[in-house]
Formats: sequence, C-alpha cells, structure tokens
Amino acid sequence: MENEHAVTQQLRIIFKAIQAHSKQVEKNCGLSSVRLWMLYEIDNADGIKVSELAERLSIHRSTCSNLLDKLEDRNLIYRNRSKSDQRAVRLYLTDEGKAILAQAPSPPEGKLSSSLNKLSQQQLDELHQTLAILVDALQFDDEKAALTPIQTP
Repeated sequence: MENEHAVTQQLRIIFKAIQAHSKQVEKNCGLSSVRLWMLYEIDNADGIKVSELAERLSIHRSTCSNLLDKLEDRNLIYRNRSKSDQRAVRLYLTDEGKAILAQAPSPPEGKLSSSLNKLSQQQLDELHQTLAILVDALQFDDEKAALTPIQTP
C-alpha cells in the first residue's frame, strides 16, 4: 500500500508539472503548450512536412492539421504547397512565430517531452513496460487517446 501511495503522488507531480508549464506557456505566449511545441519543431526543421511534424509530436495527422490551422490564422506559420505534388505541404515559421518562440518559457517542447529525452534508452524501455501494464489495468478503451495532445485546464 505504501508504494501505491508513492506512485500516486509521483503521478500527481508529473500531471501538476505539465499543467504548470502549460499555464505558463498560455500566459506568456497565448498558445497551448502543444502549439508552442509545434513552433519549436517547425523552427528546428524548417520546411518540415505535416506528417513529419505529427510523428514528432506523436499525434494523428488530422489533429496536427487542425492545430496548425490556428497557428496559420494567427500568422505564426505558413504552409507552402509543392507545385509538383499539391499533397506535399511544407511548414515554416513567420517572423511573428519566431518572436513568440523567442519569448516562450523553456522548454518549448514541454516538460514531459524534455524530461523523457533526458532518460537513457534502458530507462525509457523500463518506463514503457511499466506504463503499458498500468494502461492495461486502466481498461480505458479510447483508441485515439494516445494520438491526442494532453489538454490542460
């Protein structure tokens, strides 16, 4: 029972850290943390395709496109369609997008992603195995959940 309480507390810390970072991003940038992460990834890979961005963020391609619409509406990114293949869309930051990214709290990719990147491959493998057991125990049948960004209040 003691370990159960400790794990519950650790999960609360993880969720609260994600929420706190998201609130700070929203306050400083007027964007959700996932949209800031998108700006960060586009900046790091100028001309990235929508499908590649979705893969980097571990979200569904249609979810990615919908999130990008808001960034484009705010003139933070622009999409460049290939003349030879209209399906191929490349993404670029505008000057406004670069300015938002420059004032953003660190890490722009979010606390969870940044923290996971600090783990060794062995630690990630062990965490993955343990979380898979927990996910199975939750019996939560939402196939889209894994490909949807975490929404914070």
